[in-house]
Amino acid sequence: MYILVLSSSLDPNSKSRELAKLCVSEIHEQSYQAKYIDLAEWDVPNFDNDTIYQSNQYKQLHQLTHEASGVVLCGPVYNWGTCSELKKYIEYVGSTPPDGSLTGALFDKVVTFVHSAGLPHSYMAHSALSVSLSIDFKCIINPYNVYVHDRHWSDGKLSDERRPRLTKSMKVMTELCSLLIGRTYRSGWEI
Repeated sequence: MYILVLSSSLDPNSKSRELAKLCVSEIHEQSYQAKYIDLAEWDVPNFDNDTIYQSNQYKQLHQLTHEASGVVLCGPVYNWGTCSELKKYIEYVGSTPPDGSLTGALFDKVVTFVHSAGLPHSYMAHSALSVSLSIDFKCIINPYNVYVHDRHWSDGKLSDERRPRLTKSMKVMTELCSLLIGRTYRSGWEI
């Protein structure tokens, strides 16, 4: 049982990548396993609902996501919304190949959003994806999302003011994952 922490930024100096690494540390502090994926290292092809299903990236990302009890989605905020790489990941692992050989890997996952932004105004950037994940995939959305903007960093480190939110968010994440591991239902494509 592990939580998958996904960094979706392609920026080599990404602050959201630093947040993802902090999330992994916090999950370990809670005596829970974590696996880390940095999409900047994966060279994920564009989603085409066809040839991607034969790609190694799809197969590996799908398996890692499917086997996780929860997913921490970390990324930058651009234009008041989540970055396109994060959306591409969701399209990848959430889709079902036309032959039906696999089903979406996001069903019933506990999801936490962790975002980095320049200004304090985009703290609801994850809202559209949050609703989509909860309706389409029956995900449980951690209400303790993390939103960090430039003023929350000092000398390359997360401020003492913002660190407790990250800690609490990961504590809630591990608790939700632990409590829901014994659920008796499994969701699929349904309304």
